[in-house]
Amino acid sequence: MVLLSFKFLGIALLGSLIMALVSIFATVPAQLAVLGASISILIGLFVAYLDQDDARERRRADLLEKLQIPMALAPEHELFDHYSVFASALAELAKQPDPVLRDFALIKLASIAEQVKSLAKGQVVFSGTETWRTVYEQILQSPGLKEYLSVAWVKTKDYWQDPPGKQSIRLNCELVQSGLLIYRIVILRGDLWPKGELFPSPEILPWIENQYNRGINLSVVRESDIATESDLVSDFAIYGDRATGTQELDEESRTTRFTLSFDPQSIRLARNRWERLSLYAVRYGDLLDETPPAL
Repeated sequence: MVLLSFKFLGIALLGSLIMALVSIFATVPAQLAVLGASISILIGLFVAYLDQDDARERRRADLLEKLQIPMALAPEHELFDHYSVFASALAELAKQPDPVLRDFALIKLASIAEQVKSLAKGQVVFSGTETWRTVYEQILQSPGLKEYLSVAWVKTKDYWQDPPGKQSIRLNCELVQSGLLIYRIVILRGDLWPKGELFPSPEILPWIENQYNRGINLSVVRESDIATESDLVSDFAIYGDRATGTQELDEESRTTRFTLSFDPQSIRLARNRWERLSLYAVRYGDLLDETPPAL
């Protein structure tokens, strides 16, 4: 307690001694001047003490806020283990004296921090790699998933024709046989479904028929038919009520970026886009029904 501290008692006794001497030897005006100065000093010390107390409270609050992070992670053992590894590694990094290493480390750490923030928001981003298909397949095969809505923006005949793409189509067809409902809308560019033609081009038609014949609920739409609805021209998917995926491809149908989002808002927006796109799409089965009978 501050009142029992040696510093406080020593200063109080010294002040009392000085005031006693002033009272005995000094004139009344001098006594009043010393008293006023003492009161001013006390008020200043009191205000300074309050400021220091506020600063201590802020530091204490900051410390408690930082302590809440490991406390919140403690029940999540796997996350807490990663937190401990990161904290230990940062402590070791702080001991590195080389400024170049520290500058490079700060740049890398900023990148890692952004990735972790993205994950905390329920978003996973894959850039320039096909490894996204691993997570994609894991979600499709996860327990409880009953419906998969997919939009394929087919720019070239090579769309999903590489080994990873063919493997994904095979998995789709296998999951349909296991009871998963798959609905796919295929957006086709002009050369892949020319105006006036009943069916898409022979370059892409076998890919479409293979999926349709193996149980995928497939619809088609020309890209030109939705040109006024630019936000509909995209490659995306909805995994039940769990997540959405957005695939970005170059002009040669190679994946440049895949974003997986578990945010409920993104799922709602994707479903709205799906419903609007469905108004333009034609079921492939309906095209078959329009085929004139063979003579």
